[in-house]
Amino acid sequence: MFCGVADDDARAVVFHCTAGKDRTGWANAALLTALGVPRSTVMADYLASNDYRAQANAAALASMPAEQAAVYKPLLDVRPEYLNSGFQEVSEKSGSFGAYEKQALGLDGEGLRKLKRDLLAG
Repeated sequence: MFCGVADDDARAVVFHCTAGKDRTGWANAALLTALGVPRSTVMADYLASNDYRAQANAAALASMPAEQAAVYKPLLDVRPEYLNSGFQEVSEKSGSFGAYEKQALGLDGEGLRKLKRDLLAG
């Protein structure tokens, strides 16, 4: 995903996953973090999926027996602990988000500066 964003001069990139919250949620949180967006804003953006998906999630859960819905609900939600565990994993495996940018995302200083220049306003 980062290679696609970095290589697309128009920055007209769409990224998604099946439910639009797990892989997409992490990819978006990582992108926002790499751009220097405050963690509180990243978290609020991530948690907005609960609002946007509320109707579809409620319909899915309503179609299940109560016991199954109780087990399935955490799979439909986004929760702070889900995103926080991703950032914790980055910290444990890479040491810092900056190291993760280089090692896992392939972003060097120039690439990151270009992304910030092209994606941030103001």
